[in-house]
Amino acid sequence: MNWPHPTIRLRLTLLYGGLFIAASALLLALTYGLLGQALQPLDRPDPDEVENDSGDQEGGHEGSFEEQLFEARNEERAGALSAVLTQSLVALVMTSAGAIGLGWVVAGRVLSPIRQITAHARQASEATLGERLGLQGPPDELKELGDTIDGMLGRLEAAFAAQRRFAAQASHELRTPLAVMRAEADVALTAVDATERERRLGAAIRTAVDRSERLVDGLLALSRSESTLRESARLDLAELVGDVVGDQVRAADAAGLALDLALGTATVMGDRMLLERLVGNLVENAIRYTPRGGWVRVSVGTEVGSAVLRVANSGPVLTPQVGTDLFEPFQRGQGDRPGRTRGFGLGLAIVRSVAIAHEGEVAASSPPEGGLVVTVRLPAVSTPPSASI
Repeated sequence: MNWPHPTIRLRLTLLYGGLFIAASALLLALTYGLLGQALQPLDRPDPDEVENDSGDQEGGHEGSFEEQLFEARNEERAGALSAVLTQSLVALVMTSAGAIGLGWVVAGRVLSPIRQITAHARQASEATLGERLGLQGPPDELKELGDTIDGMLGRLEAAFAAQRRFAAQASHELRTPLAVMRAEADVALTAVDATERERRLGAAIRTAVDRSERLVDGLLALSRSESTLRESARLDLAELVGDVVGDQVRAADAAGLALDLALGTATVMGDRMLLERLVGNLVENAIRYTPRGGWVRVSVGTEVGSAVLRVANSGPVLTPQVGTDLFEPFQRGQGDRPGRTRGFGLGLAIVRSVAIAHEGEVAASSPPEGGLVVTVRLPAVSTPPSASI
C-alpha cells in the first residue's frame, strides 16, 4: 500500500513540535530535580534519643509527636512534588498542543512563497513568460530564489522573442531569392527556344519554389501567431467559419468528400486574419487526410461560456498520442492521399499558436470508429442586444 508522502509543512510542524516538547521535558525534569533538592526531607529521629526523652514525659507523647511530625513533613514534601509534576505535565501537554498549532501556522507563512513559486511554475508557458513572481519580503533565501526565477523567465522570454524574430526575418529574406528563382523558372518555361530538358528543369524548380514559398508563409504565420495580437475586434465566429469553409467546397468536391457545416451562435474577440488561418488550416488538414468517399464536418457553437469550433473527419483509427504530437511543428499526419502534395507539418502548430494567442486551447482526439476530431475553445463574449427601432 502506497502511503501519501508528508508535506514539508507537516514535517516542519512535527520538527518544531518535537523540539519544543523535548526542550520542555528537559526543563520540567530540571525544575523537578531542583525543587526536590530544595525541599529536603527531615531526618528520621534517633530511636535512643526518642526513648530517653520519652522517659521524662508522661506516656511518651513527645516521642510519638516527633515521629508524627517526621511523617507529616515527608508526606507534605511528596504531595508537593507530585502536585508540581502533575501540573507540569498538564501544562506541557497544553503548551505542546499550542506550539504544534502555532508551528503549523508559522510553517504555512514561511512556505507561502514556495507555494506561490510552484503555482506560477505550474501555469508557466510560452504565452505567459512575461509574467513575473515579484516576491515581496526580506532579502532571504526565498526572496533570492524568486528573483532568480524571475531572471530565468526574463532570459527565456528574450530567447523566445529572438527565435520568433529570427524566423520572421529569415522568412522575409527568403522571399526575394524565391521570387528570383520563380521568375527564372517562368522564363525557362515560356522561352521559345528552350529545350525539353530545360523545360523539365524549369518545372522542377517551379515546384520546389512553390513548396518553399508555402513553407515560408507557414513560418511567417507561425511567428506572428506566437507574438502579441496586433489587433482585436468583435467577430462572429460562425460567419467567419462559413466564409472560410465556403472557399474549401471545391477542394472537398475534387477529393470526393462530403463537407457538412453546422453553425451556431458564437462571438469572440480576436484577429480576423489569424482566426481565418486557424479555420483554414483545420479544414485543409481534414480534407488532406480524409480518404476519398469520406466526410468532413465543421461545427460552431457555445459551450459553458466558450466559443467552440469543432472539425471532424472520417478515416483510420489513430493512436492516442496523436492528441499531442500533431500540434508540434513539422509533425506530419499519416494516410494522406496519393498525388496530393505533402505538407510541412506546420498547419496544426499554427492552429495551436493562434488559439493560445487568443487565450484559448485546442485538443485533438481519435474516436473509436476512426478519424480525427479537433476542438478549439476560445473565450466567448456576449452578443450586444439588438437596437430597438
